[in-house]
Amino acid sequence: MYTYEQKCVMNLGDAYTLLYGFIAGNLIGRLGKSGERAVREATRQFGYDRAETTRKRHLEVNAKINMLNLFTLFHDLPSDPRFRRELQEINPQERVSHTLVCPMADIWAEYGQKAIGRIYCEEFHPACYNHYAFDKTQVNLSKTLTQDGDEYCDFNVILRPETLPEDLKPVCFAEYDPCYREPEIPHVETDGKKGFALLSVKLYFYLLKYAALQLGEAGVQAVREGLNQFADAMGDLFLKRAAEDGLAVDRAYVRDNLPVDLDTQVDAPLWEAYGDYNARGEMQKEFCDRLAEKVGI
Repeated sequence: MYTYEQKCVMNLGDAYTLLYGFIAGNLIGRLGKSGERAVREATRQFGYDRAETTRKRHLEVNAKINMLNLFTLFHDLPSDPRFRRELQEINPQERVSHTLVCPMADIWAEYGQKAIGRIYCEEFHPACYNHYAFDKTQVNLSKTLTQDGDEYCDFNVILRPETLPEDLKPVCFAEYDPCYREPEIPHVETDGKKGFALLSVKLYFYLLKYAALQLGEAGVQAVREGLNQFADAMGDLFLKRAAEDGLAVDRAYVRDNLPVDLDTQVDAPLWEAYGDYNARGEMQKEFCDRLAEKVGI
């Protein structure tokens, strides 16, 4: 049995996953290859953004920019209790792992969005992991659970000092920095709501941005329709899961289980850097208001 808190993490993750699935899927379904190009570029840009945020935070505490810290220091999201991984190796130069159960892949498959999820896997992971280490990381993702026939995700993420210019070697590896002392970094509890809120705003923003830039009004309209579909799906999902737990879908329930607040003004600080293209207004009208009506609050 999962606790309420664990179920909230699961719902937050599923909402983040479906946000991508419905918006990206609608862009591709409506606009074909042009839509797919916009989705792929948006996904890469989201990966770069997430990488830069992580790198900046690591540099601020004098941590080395390497594979050990990328995957162990300051997680921006909590662990999903459904997730299963076989970690084979992790050290400053590499992380080798097999993902055996991925909740994102599972829910994309459930909603008929597996091919859309595969685009996320193909574009996000290489963009994020490579860019984190100054575009010097080698990212091998030879198998993914979003690919038919693959039974696990096969990650081999490598950063070798031999591939770095001399000025980056001490930034990434302690053995090249004779005066370096490992910083004492206190454990920081990961806030699932805040983490998923920020990443959802960023992911949605980049999808809207590149839809607008590359596809014009047709792209923006496709995003709107994707938000509508996302709202309907989340309404049905919340009503189903809340009923299974004997709970009412009220504002408190939605607040705990949805990355963004139904009143986007509450999350205004998150939108400050991601407000172009009327991003917050579109989210409020096309998703938040529709979801509130769907669940009757």
